[in-house]
Amino acid sequence: MKFKDVIKLWTLTTILTAIEQIKAVNSKIFDKYFKANAKPVMGNTATLKIRKGAGVVLETILPGAERLVKDLKDVYEITIKLPRFGLQDTILPHEINEFESLEGRAIVEAVSKKIATLLKEHKDDYMTTLEFMCVGALFGKVVDGSGKVLFEFRSTATPIEFKNKEIDIALNEIDNALVDELGTEVPYDILCSNEFFNKVVAKAKTAGDFENKTASYIDEDGTRILVSHGKRFVPYRTSYTDENGNTKKFLKANEAIVIPKSEKVYEVVYGRADHTEAVKVAPKMFFAATPQELERGKGYAIDTEMKAMPYCTRPGALINLVFSN
Repeated sequence: MKFKDVIKLWTLTTILTAIEQIKAVNSKIFDKYFKANAKPVMGNTATLKIRKGAGVVLETILPGAERLVKDLKDVYEITIKLPRFGLQDTILPHEINEFESLEGRAIVEAVSKKIATLLKEHKDDYMTTLEFMCVGALFGKVVDGSGKVLFEFRSTATPIEFKNKEIDIALNEIDNALVDELGTEVPYDILCSNEFFNKVVAKAKTAGDFENKTASYIDEDGTRILVSHGKRFVPYRTSYTDENGNTKKFLKANEAIVIPKSEKVYEVVYGRADHTEAVKVAPKMFFAATPQELERGKGYAIDTEMKAMPYCTRPGALINLVFSN
C-alpha cells in the first residue's frame, strides 16, 4: 500500500471523528461550566442573550463595540462575529518517503499516528485558547480571540461583606442572593483572591471550625481548597490583559466572586468553519479537513479550525464578595 492509498482512508468523516475523540489538554473551566451547554450556529455571527438581572450594567470596552448591542427590556442582545482560529501543519516530502519504506499495516499505523499527533497538537492549542476565554466569561467578560475584553457586565449591587460576620451567616446571604437571581438554589464555588482566602481561613481557625470539623482543606490538582460549612473557597490567581495591554488580576485584593454551577448561567456558541468541506457537515466545535496534497510536491496539508465564543448568560448570578480590612 502506498502513502496516497493510506491518505484516502482519511475521509472527512474519519478525520472529524478523530479530532472529536482526541483527548486534549486539561480544560477544567470549560468542562465544568460550559461544555454541557454548547450550542451551534450556522453563520459567522451569533446573538448573545444576556439577562440583565438586578443591578447588572453593561460596559463597552472597545471603541465602536456599542453598535453591536441592543438594550431590550430584560436582556442585552449582542450580535458578535465569532472569533476564528485556524491551524495548518504539513506532512513533509521526506516524511512521506519514510512512510513509503513501510509495508502493509505498518504504513497505515505510521501515517495514522502522524495525523493523530498533529490533530492533538491543534486541539491542545484550541482548548488552551478556549479555556482562557471561558475564564473571562466566568467574570462576566466577553473576550475576543486575542484575549481583549469587548464587553464587561458588572453588578451595581453592594458586595456581600465577610468582615465581622460568621462564615455561615455570610453564606446564607449568598444563598438568598442566588435564589433571587435564578429562582432556585444551586451549588457554587467561591473563587478568592489570596487576601480574601487567608482571611476566611483565619476566621475559620478563630471560630474553631477546623477542630469541630466544619472546616477542612482538600487538594484538587495541586490547589489547596478550603471547605467551610459545605462550600468551597478556591484561591484564584489568574490574570488577563486589558485593552491597553496591561496585565491585571481577575480578582482584586480582599475580593471574591461566587461561581454558580448551573446551566442557566453559562453558554458557549460555536460556528461552522470557513472551509469548503465544512458545508457538508453540521457545525463542529473542532473542524478538520481531509488531508490535501500541496502543489509542487511540497507534501500534504492538515487544516483545522475552531470558531467559538463562551459567555455568561446571567452575570447577576456572579455574586461579588469582599472581606474589608
